[in-house]
Amino acid sequence: MSVTNQKAHEIFENHPTRFTKKEKAALRNTLRKELIKSGYSDDDITEINASGTNLLVGDPHAEYMFTAHYDTPGRTGWMLKTASLWGQTGANIFLTAIICALGFSVPIASSVIFPSASGDMIFWSGELAILLLLLIIIISMTIKNKNNRNDNTSGVLSLLALANKIAGDDDLRKKCCFVFFDNEEWGLLGSSGFAKYCRKNGIDLSNTKVINFDCVGYGNILTLAYTKKPELTDSLVNAFKEAGQAPVKKRSAMIFLSDHANFKNSVMVSYAKKSITGHLYLPLIHTSKDTSCDVEQINGLTDDIYKFASESKI
Repeated sequence: MSVTNQKAHEIFENHPTRFTKKEKAALRNTLRKELIKSGYSDDDITEINASGTNLLVGDPHAEYMFTAHYDTPGRTGWMLKTASLWGQTGANIFLTAIICALGFSVPIASSVIFPSASGDMIFWSGELAILLLLLIIIISMTIKNKNNRNDNTSGVLSLLALANKIAGDDDLRKKCCFVFFDNEEWGLLGSSGFAKYCRKNGIDLSNTKVINFDCVGYGNILTLAYTKKPELTDSLVNAFKEAGQAPVKKRSAMIFLSDHANFKNSVMVSYAKKSITGHLYLPLIHTSKDTSCDVEQINGLTDDIYKFASESKI
């Protein structure tokens, strides 16, 4: 069963932000209802409270784990304003360069403007400039972004679509579980907490094949990124090529940092765009302009991954 435009619109309108505890709980309640409609029972759905509230569907001992974060970000899109010029990693490097430049330039300017100032005062003027910029970044993180259709409502819809398809396949259902992670936007805290929870409870995830959906609703370049083991990614690349797509394989860096980073055998699936200089970036995320989510693209993607999983190619 695919995600319909109507169902996507309901989530867009009823759960545009999942920033507060109340908003997150409301979405989890909606997800539970949708999953039960698909054929899962209450016993199949568990809330794991570990650095946030992660929603687990199925047995975590499963061979395949499909994931997406459901929390939404703060208004930090201004930090990635130059991504369309030289890519998202380049935008992060540019911001870091600005912070470093402040540390050097402000003391120089202070020594010129206030020639009688002590060395300590000049030094601390640079430190203060850096602290003020960091404070602005922190404040931006605490102001919720009002539109989040690509980041990461698209991932939530992908998991729902895939769970719907797999619910009716008894053999595949036994091999798969799904996790909606909390607090990805605060440093991958939800997935990190979930991984620790599994270790504490004797659940070995070292060989679990984790496929993470993050920002799959907008963009035209199917991007597969891994952090540790490339074998799963290589298999997915081959399968997508067989399906007529042209995926790009990447090693995870600042642009591809998501919940998959907390698992050894994992891959992040996203759709990116190419910047003016030819580098990849995820467009409009963490901004009020994140209003695009291609439902047909999501359905096509989950159809391919369902076929991929059902043919035991991973």
